[in-house]
Amino acid sequence: MAADSTGVASERRFSLSPSLGLTLNSSRVDGVKKSSFQWLATLDAGFSYTGEKFDFSSKLYAAYGETKQQGASSEKLQDLLIVTLTPSVRIIKFPAIRLFLETTAETSFRKGELNSQETGFLDPVFLYQTLFLGQKHYSPEKNDKTRWSLTYGVGYSFQQTFNKNFRVVNDLSGGNSEFESGLSALTDFSLESDIGKDFTLDVSLKGVILARGSLRDGLPATRRSLLIRSGIFYKKTGLEYNYYYLMDPNLSLFKKIDHSLMFTLRF
Repeated sequence: MAADSTGVASERRFSLSPSLGLTLNSSRVDGVKKSSFQWLATLDAGFSYTGEKFDFSSKLYAAYGETKQQGASSEKLQDLLIVTLTPSVRIIKFPAIRLFLETTAETSFRKGELNSQETGFLDPVFLYQTLFLGQKHYSPEKNDKTRWSLTYGVGYSFQQTFNKNFRVVNDLSGGNSEFESGLSALTDFSLESDIGKDFTLDVSLKGVILARGSLRDGLPATRRSLLIRSGIFYKKTGLEYNYYYLMDPNLSLFKKIDHSLMFTLRF
């Protein structure tokens, strides 16, 4: 295991991974044939710099898809845009402890509906900054077949939900559109492994918990999100599963879950 960047030469990495998932369904019930078509496009991009003490990483995740049934208008399947910037500096060499400052913005691309209200690009948009102590582990450069990274930590976050026409939920458990702050915890894991000739396994997971107010407000006042991407690919084709969970009392009193299993083409 390679812990932190101790003794590692400076390195820059850029990644860009667009994909397109397709599903076509056809059925016949009572002599009537019905067909439906689903598509989901995703983009996973990032840039990172690794130095002896200072690290910087940026990530962009975008997903948009629609479903179309015969004789009906198309509906949004998923709609998500997440941009993250995370500089960090090592403050203790052993054990390897780093100080991170993560800034993340999350919104949607197109018009939709939530709580019987219209949503759109940057309406609403959730923005948070969290300053946390944690560790960063990653695979050595010489390991060509398996590449992985793991970041985790706890700290304090500053949050705000920006809205135009969308009305933020006024919930007694902490939901409002004003500036908020509280304890935070997160973990970020990614794995890419060559499991056979021309076969690749990809797994990524990011979970974030952002408290609002004091700990006495409890779990109902927190924002909880989890994004999981996994897939097995043969060259540029494969089977991919995406899962996104969000519980935010500012946006809705109900949890949001988007998940899909699709045949995927990578470019």
